[in-house]
Amino acid sequence: MPRSIGYRGRPLAGILFDERGQIRNQDGPVLDDNGAPCPREYVVGWIKRGPSGVIRTNKKDATDTVTRIAQDTAHGSLNELVAGQDDADAIAAWLTERVPDHVTWEGWEAIDAHESPLGEPAGRPRVKLVRLDELIRSACD
Repeated sequence: MPRSIGYRGRPLAGILFDERGQIRNQDGPVLDDNGAPCPREYVVGWIKRGPSGVIRTNKKDATDTVTRIAQDTAHGSLNELVAGQDDADAIAAWLTERVPDHVTWEGWEAIDAHESPLGEPAGRPRVKLVRLDELIRSACD
């Protein structure tokens, strides 16, 4: 699984990765050697545009990519099932095998349930956990 931690991403087999540490893309969809979109492959954040911006930039960037995914879905290009790739249990097993400490939706909900009460005394919506070990521990609670 590609990661973009720090200022430079790491290459992923079969995906074009440029000298700037970005995955070649056109506003979100990943591009192949010929510049054509790779089916069902998208990027966001620094791996998409390089190490720049702030949280607001990343949120807009993610929204733009999600908009492209929604457009592709509406046009039918994401609606065809791929044998062996669209079974939720198979996908979960594949992800768990490769990233054992990934955070599931339920894990995110547990993090949210932990962070939100921390902000209440100060009138804030939450106090974000910033250490990976704290996030993982909260996700598993």
